[in-house]
Order: sequence, then C-alpha cells, then structure tokens
Amino acid sequence: MEQMQGPVTRGKGGKSRGTRSTAAGSGSDQPRFTIQWQSAPFRTQKIIDHLREHPADCRILFYSDGKQSQDDGDRPSGKDKVSVCAVIAKHVFERDEEYAGYYAAGPDKFRDSTSNHIIGLAKRYRQGHDKLNATGAGIMPQDETTAQNLRV
Repeated sequence: MEQMQGPVTRGKGGKSRGTRSTAAGSGSDQPRFTIQWQSAPFRTQKIIDHLREHPADCRILFYSDGKQSQDDGDRPSGKDKVSVCAVIAKHVFERDEEYAGYYAAGPDKFRDSTSNHIIGLAKRYRQGHDKLNATGAGIMPQDETTAQNLRV
C-alpha cells in the first residue's frame, strides 16, 4: 500500500497525522454523497418536532448546564451531545425514502450531519434574534405595521 505524505504540520508529534492511503478501495465502500437539508425541509421539521417532544434533549444540546435535571420528568435521549444527535438522526433518517439504506450502512455520517445542521440552525436563530433586538423593541405583535412580519 502506498503512503502519500500529507501537509507538514507543527504541533505534538507521535500522532498518525500527515499520511493518506492512496490504494484503490481504501476507506468506506459507501458512495460519496451529501445529505441535503435545504431541498427537503421536512427533515428539519422532524428535528424540531423531536426537540419539542423531548425538552431534556434541548438542555443537553443548547445549555451549558444541560446535565442538571429538571422537574418536567423528561429524561434525555443520550448522555451527551453526540449520543443525542445519534438518536435524532435515527428519528429523521431511519425511514427516510432517500437515505434509509445509507443510514443503515453508516449512521455516523448522519449523526455528524444532523449535529452540524442543528448547530447551523442555532447560529442562524441567534443571528436573527440579535438583528431583531438591535432594532430596539424587536417585532411587537400588537403593532399592525410589524405584525405582518411574524410567521405562525
């Protein structure tokens, strides 16, 4: 098997960084693909629905003190963010018409994609929230001129 040197990096030595295998058939036998979130908003809606039904998962994913128990009696689906994202990915992709077969063969890719998508959603939410708060009072539902900007 040929080894090709990767880029020279500075830092701690002794790790297996810097080499890539160039042999045919190395790595996963799965075809390369990208999970599409924007073209299928129902997948994002499944994530939101899951998080609404499991507030303990929200505490794990979004709060720094997420491991504290709450009085709602809900238990998180996993012990940390990675395991919660794995449960959410299973909920979204296990019966998905397009990705069910790929999910069964390699759920880690879907877990990571789900985690990245949730992080992106949270970032866009914060940006929109900050933008609205920067205008002063935000959008006031009672004001007829700004109420049209609210989505239900």
